[in-house]
Amino acid sequence: MNAWRNTLGLLIALGVVLATGNLSADEPAASKLKGKLNPALQQLIAEKLAEKNGEPAPETKEGEAADEEGKVDPFKVPETNSVPELLAFLDSMINYKPKNREELLRSRVRLTGALKESAEMIVAKASDEEKKLPGYKDAEAVVLNFRAQDRELNDEQEAKLLDELKAYLTTYPEPSTYAIRAVQMLASKHEYGGDPERAAVIYREIGPILAKSADEKLARNGIMMEGAARRMTLIGQPIEVTGTEMDGKKFDIKDLRGKVVLVDFWATWCGPCRAELPNVRKNYELYHDKGFEVVGVSLDRDREALEKFLVDEQTPWVTLHDGDWKDNSVATYYGVMGIPTVILVDKDGKVVSTRARGEELVRLLAEQLGPPAEQPAEGEKPAEAAATE
Repeated sequence: MNAWRNTLGLLIALGVVLATGNLSADEPAASKLKGKLNPALQQLIAEKLAEKNGEPAPETKEGEAADEEGKVDPFKVPETNSVPELLAFLDSMINYKPKNREELLRSRVRLTGALKESAEMIVAKASDEEKKLPGYKDAEAVVLNFRAQDRELNDEQEAKLLDELKAYLTTYPEPSTYAIRAVQMLASKHEYGGDPERAAVIYREIGPILAKSADEKLARNGIMMEGAARRMTLIGQPIEVTGTEMDGKKFDIKDLRGKVVLVDFWATWCGPCRAELPNVRKNYELYHDKGFEVVGVSLDRDREALEKFLVDEQTPWVTLHDGDWKDNSVATYYGVMGIPTVILVDKDGKVVSTRARGEELVRLLAEQLGPPAEQPAEGEKPAEAAATE
């Protein structure tokens, strides 16, 4: 709500709305917009103008605020041609904070619809001058984000969208997070849809743009995308994994040449990672004597929590720890954006799978090492969810 008030107040108090041609500099903003805004927005404008002029906030009659609040639908897009008003509404939706999980679940669909509708209206109605207004870049990014979610995009439409995303990220040094999400959504659709090479193309197109950013977080996003492109094309290629074992010993996966190796990026706080561990342990016990090794690459920040977990679980394989997610050079080099990320490497040191989890791990080990000496005991099936950075 504060962000909504600040944005709307800034637009009006600074006279930015003059760009619409609907206002003149000598006419009070509140009176000119009266009747065009819903009661809640009118009250916010009055409060900001009073604050700007050093006057006390206007009072409402007893019970009036509660009555009006009860009538105002927070997710109803204003019926207006005023781009500043629509920008203020979009800002309120972007910064909407549900009070609890129940409210979140109840409002999710309407919030999504309000974001999409208001952003599309802004992009359709905005003049060249209005496109310079604060918040317009958010509207443009939201529209791109919803287009990236479209599962029916053909190759031509997707190529056009990718070009628009590149142009957007080049135009705005501080882009909206919705644009970053659009890129990740577009790539993930192909990564998990069986076309990782197409995902790699998307990451290679966008990654270098963000990697040049002066903003540290944006630059890291770009570097991770470049790494993800590298990971997408690992099948049939050698993998480079080095690090520090828990006892301080240096590790290099090249020393395991001749073994089938599972490289498991994980963390103790990651529920899906822990749910997969029984499956990894069973297969380790079945295939270790036949040449199967596991290398856990922990992305934990809390070293003590990791040490305790390893002691409690008595994990029999090597665990590497070189700092948390953002400090781990191997995770960065391969753009590990979600965990568990499990990569299976054959005896020649070449990658055979970047998604060796659950029954897929069982199948691949049988393919690489033959049938196990005995079948695994009944146990909990591994979860297929993933934790993200």
